[in-house]
Amino acid sequence: MRIKERVRIIHHPSTQEIFTCIASMPQWSRLLFQQRPHKPYNDFLKWLINTNFLKEKNERITIKMMAAGFKGDATKVTKWIHAIYDDILELNDEQPQLFQTAGIPVSLTMKYDDNYCYVNSSLPVLPREYESFRFPFVKAKMGIEHFWVKNVSQMIEADTTQITISLYGGELNRFREFALDKALFQGWIHFMDIYQKHPLEIDKELQDLNRHT
Repeated sequence: MRIKERVRIIHHPSTQEIFTCIASMPQWSRLLFQQRPHKPYNDFLKWLINTNFLKEKNERITIKMMAAGFKGDATKVTKWIHAIYDDILELNDEQPQLFQTAGIPVSLTMKYDDNYCYVNSSLPVLPREYESFRFPFVKAKMGIEHFWVKNVSQMIEADTTQITISLYGGELNRFREFALDKALFQGWIHFMDIYQKHPLEIDKELQDLNRHT
């Protein structure tokens, strides 16, 4: 039987939202500027860095305001902001060591609805399962900046250690997670259902199971 494909929930950020994410991690913009000096947006990026992403202004920063301050075209500014964000993520994937210079190097995998993101970074300490985790930079990619720690895994190979932290978006419901683990263990829910069904559908199944067990 062919399974009907459900409607996917994908976040589509505004340019303003992307700019806010970029401004939340200015050191990553500096890395991008240093590593890719010939990008068409580099004069604009340098201006953003030198003006501290306009954080001193006590008003909402708009594309029109940035274009006027930079003395450039608003259409190009919009295009550049999107490109800067995408290129930071690309650089992060290609050269993770640039983003893992202080603390414990980790790889963060994030999931929320049908949105996924993978980011390399460093943390002062490793979080524990079920702890909350806030990461404003990925909101443009994920549609959310608040997560909880699903799992922390470590792998040792040769002389390297890789630590991967799995983050799920939204507020943690421990009872829901325990109920899901039990349903998967008992075979009441197939593990593929987690990928093929919307979380709200899974929640309804878990509630129905709970009423009959």
